[in-house]
Amino acid sequence: MRTNFRKTALHSTAAASSLLIAAVVLANPASAHMGITANGATLTAGKGATIFLRPGHGCLGQATNTITVTIPDGVTGVKPQQKAGWVTSTTPTTVSWTGGALPDDQFDDFGIKLTFPALPAGVKSAPVYFKAVQVCDAEITVTRSGNNATVTGTIPAYIDKKVALFVDQIPLTKNDVTVGPDGKFSVTTTSAKIKEGSDVVAKVGGRQVANSIAGQDAWVQIPVAGSTASLASPAPSLTILAP
Repeated sequence: MRTNFRKTALHSTAAASSLLIAAVVLANPASAHMGITANGATLTAGKGATIFLRPGHGCLGQATNTITVTIPDGVTGVKPQQKAGWVTSTTPTTVSWTGGALPDDQFDDFGIKLTFPALPAGVKSAPVYFKAVQVCDAEITVTRSGNNATVTGTIPAYIDKKVALFVDQIPLTKNDVTVGPDGKFSVTTTSAKIKEGSDVVAKVGGRQVANSIAGQDAWVQIPVAGSTASLASPAPSLTILAP
């Protein structure tokens, strides 16, 4: 699912549980655009492993700066890989990397150390699905008050860096804005310079790092047992084997 939208949240729901175990043979899910690998390791139920997610592209050419992965039911001992330039966070059900900038024409791997759940007696193998949401380019917000407009954004990966702002490809200010120690930048100008619906873009060193159109890809669909239908947004998966 490749979606480019303006200040609108994308909501997706899965058709089944994160760990899908069935006695029937499942149809092979369509190739996910969010790659996943264990670098050739044999994945055993009830045992530990390290997996890696690899975004295949950005969102409509934009750089990826947030990746959130849902931890499947039964998976324990989760530890995310530390990534230079990214802020890593975990909850009981998710792992996220934020604040980085992975250009559309480059790739990187995001690792998770974990322990897979055991399989029921008699089940020899089962796919484990890792629903992933990829967000590209931090969002810039424009707040208006009378004749003034304030442009703000948050890009933690560029603290103390100079940011150039553009409105529909036209420079907004003569001087660049400095990103503060909290990763945020802000500039106030006249609302006449930023018409409703304008595309506001922030660049660091000539590279776009944020804009007012938030792009997002969500690879969250899981096949139902016995289904032969292709999925538009298939969640990446790995197959675990019984000991």
